Amino acid sequence: MRVTRIAPDDLAPATWERLAGGSFFGSRGFLELWRSAGGRPVVWLAELDGAPGAMVPGVEYGIGPFTSFVSLPDGCYGGAYSDPALGAERPVAARGLLDAIARRHYARSWVFDYYASALQHPGFSAARMETTLADISDPDWVPPDRKLNSQIRRARREGIALQRFEWARHHDGFLALVRGTARHHRVRPRYAAATYRALARLAERDERVRWVYCQHDGRPASSHIYFVERDTMLAWQSHFDRAFSFLKPNQYIRFAQCRDVAREGVRWLNLGSTPAAARGVAYYKARWGGQRVSFVSWTRFEGLGALAARRGGAAPQPAAAPVPAEVAGTSLRATRWWS
Repeated sequence: MRVTRIAPDDLAPATWERLAGGSFFGSRGFLELWRSAGGRPVVWLAELDGAPGAMVPGVEYGIGPFTSFVSLPDGCYGGAYSDPALGAERPVAARGLLDAIARRHYARSWVFDYYASALQHPGFSAARMETTLADISDPDWVPPDRKLNSQIRRARREGIALQRFEWARHHDGFLALVRGTARHHRVRPRYAAATYRALARLAERDERVRWVYCQHDGRPASSHIYFVERDTMLAWQSHFDRAFSFLKPNQYIRFAQCRDVAREGVRWLNLGSTPAAARGVAYYKARWGGQRVSFVSWTRFEGLGALAARRGGAAPQPAAAPVPAEVAGTSLRATRWWS
């Protein structure tokens, strides 16, 4: 087996499709998005018998001894994507890829392996991470929380109208929502306008980006961004003007998107991980039902990265509940379309 680090342009489109198997997170378009946020997309490629058999796409940040690698950024999942024809060789290919990433001596490496593509590797620590999945596949599904359902009905009565986000028409209002949300949380906006512009371009050609915009009386009220990864819709970002709380736009947007994607065959709503101190966020997510599930992040800190981790008190997160059997048996995990 030969493992090399290559640029995305060096991987043929047919090979992308064969290895990624229709994954949005494993797509070239999604990987290229991160250039707009200062990242350098790379692909770690494993060749078996001279043919590409598996890959770990990811993004590098920083330079020299400060360089980090992540697969994939900001709440999105990565791992070893592999050719289904590899069969029993998939774990071998995944280990070879992690071997090569370790030999690169990144200051910090993260592989958010939601789909259990790799087995325990001696060069990486296993940090347990947690998210919440709600089954939205029933045609009559509604959130289990009565108050939440009442708020959704109120939004309907208020005549709330949703639009597909279009950069040319909505970007000023959207960026105002981003700034307002950041001020409310007393943080700086996570991304500059250039990243959202790049995402809007990607959304124009990839329906798996679900970007919804809502305004009231000509003013921006709320906007949500979701990613559809096979039979799961991941809630990625939401931005909201609290002056329009009476409209209940956040509740209605999420419910409407769940109904839309469920009609297209999406089964799961992934509400994303929640910081331990974010009790309000945890409460809101719990109202949508579902079960907390865990997955592994393979992490490796060395050199300056290890020093920074020690000073910052970084430590693996505590183990969480295992993934329920009904989730593990879906196409998300059991097919192990990554090694």
